[in-house]
Amino acid sequence: MQRNSIFTAALMIFGASQLFAQYTDLGGNVTATATNADGTVVVGDVGTEHFMWTAGTGINLIGGVGPQGYGGQTDINAVGNLISGTRINPQTGLGELSVYDVNTQTWTSHGGIGGSSGSSTSSAWGMSLDGSTVVGLGWINAGEAHAIRYDATNGMVDLGSTVSGSSSRANAASDDGSVIAGWQDATNGFRQAAVWTNGVQELLTHNGGGLASEVGSISGDGVWVGGGGNSNNNYQAFKWSSATGILDIGPPPVNGWRGATTDLSVDGSVIVGFYRPWPAPATMGNGFIYTDNNGLQDLTDLATNLGIDLQGRTLALPLGVSADGSTVVGIDNTGSGFVLRLAQSTAINDLCSNAIDIDCQSTITGSTTNATDSGGNASDDVFYKFLANGEQQMVTIATCGVNTNFDTVLRVFDDCDLSNEIASNDDSCGLQSTLTFESNGTSDYYVMVEGNGATGDFELTVDCVTLVGFNQAQWDLFTFSPNPSDQYIDLHHQLPIDHVVVHTVLGQKQFQNQDFGTQGRIDMSLWNSGVYLMTIEVGGQQRTFKLIKA
Repeated sequence: MQRNSIFTAALMIFGASQLFAQYTDLGGNVTATATNADGTVVVGDVGTEHFMWTAGTGINLIGGVGPQGYGGQTDINAVGNLISGTRINPQTGLGELSVYDVNTQTWTSHGGIGGSSGSSTSSAWGMSLDGSTVVGLGWINAGEAHAIRYDATNGMVDLGSTVSGSSSRANAASDDGSVIAGWQDATNGFRQAAVWTNGVQELLTHNGGGLASEVGSISGDGVWVGGGGNSNNNYQAFKWSSATGILDIGPPPVNGWRGATTDLSVDGSVIVGFYRPWPAPATMGNGFIYTDNNGLQDLTDLATNLGIDLQGRTLALPLGVSADGSTVVGIDNTGSGFVLRLAQSTAINDLCSNAIDIDCQSTITGSTTNATDSGGNASDDVFYKFLANGEQQMVTIATCGVNTNFDTVLRVFDDCDLSNEIASNDDSCGLQSTLTFESNGTSDYYVMVEGNGATGDFELTVDCVTLVGFNQAQWDLFTFSPNPSDQYIDLHHQLPIDHVVVHTVLGQKQFQNQDFGTQGRIDMSLWNSGVYLMTIEVGGQQRTFKLIKA
């Protein structure tokens, strides 16, 4: 699938767009700043702390601190399971660049670069789509700060300042963190647009030679950045790439208004931003959406033309757009946060080659709507890549969560050519699916989520059980049958079976027995039909097997 603008199609197919488009008012004092790849999870702040929102759960407060007095802006990765923001480290009492894990509901703070100012040592301003990199600002001393980036491999990295004694800041990162957008202060205080590529800074100028103002956004692929205008380009919002230089996005809707780009889709084909009178509060402006095909469009007018009821609001300040270009978030003219769904998701992971990384003990949301059909059933499908972590594991993947709204089918392959299917399942938990496969710890596996003649949104969970003390020769002596079974499973090993425990795929204990002997039987007759995980211990070694109750 080519990643291009969905909005030309949205305007041409007006009736179909009405079916998908919708507006959600998040309420007063809510600033929506970012959304995951397909627009299903939205994050921001309520002034005092961060929040995450989904259509199913509404707003959930997750802690941390708002920008007032601490700096920063809430961001989220493509999958929607990691959120970056500023948080007070309880050990230091200072605001720090931090990451919130949605699955464990815990914050981790990552310190700074040696200094502090007031209540802050560092602040988070952006996160890469893959969730590996967080960028922001770290204090050198009370009067000087530098752009920073954090990742697990390199820890906290000071990106420095190319102007002695002046500050810099990183605002946004590409999908893998290799390209970073932000600003560099000059000695006269001018805040010039800066881009760091693999740690090397480049300062941006307009085509006529004038200095360009701060860039605050970047496309996921790292090709485009977006920023705010100044007198050198008649205060127009702009986009920039190394190949084109600065391209202005304008003119402003009212002469004298000033504009800025606030976010871009994964390939830069969809851009959002604002124009407003100066000086004036952000809520007095007009939000815009820009594509190469349609040019600059007033966001409020576009939504109204699509038949969306905005409840009389003006979409004054768009702050984020999903990677697939389907969803815009921000604040309106009344100061309320909003989520604007212009069309259903065009999934960025609809090809195996674009599979989104997943790992153990995670829960993510996604959609197959408007993806493409790669095989299996005659339904649109999307892909995830389960990453090897060096441990042999039994991996259980399910779409049984409450946020799944269609009949799903799961398949697992060992390569993107999709020729060798490792496991598959349909209708394990109602119309939803669960499957278990064994990871050898060295290979990546590709998970296809598709429908049974349907498309929709889903919640995907990944659970793993590590195979401790794996010895293949010993386990070749172990047998259990029949499997599947609707009555009994008989177990046999040449050595005594020390321990048997069976769990559901959701982790609930179903059966347990000590000192089983060399053979025994498990009565499954009263169990619900489905997949179970049986862990056997023999001679201090454990291994987990899949049981199926017919």
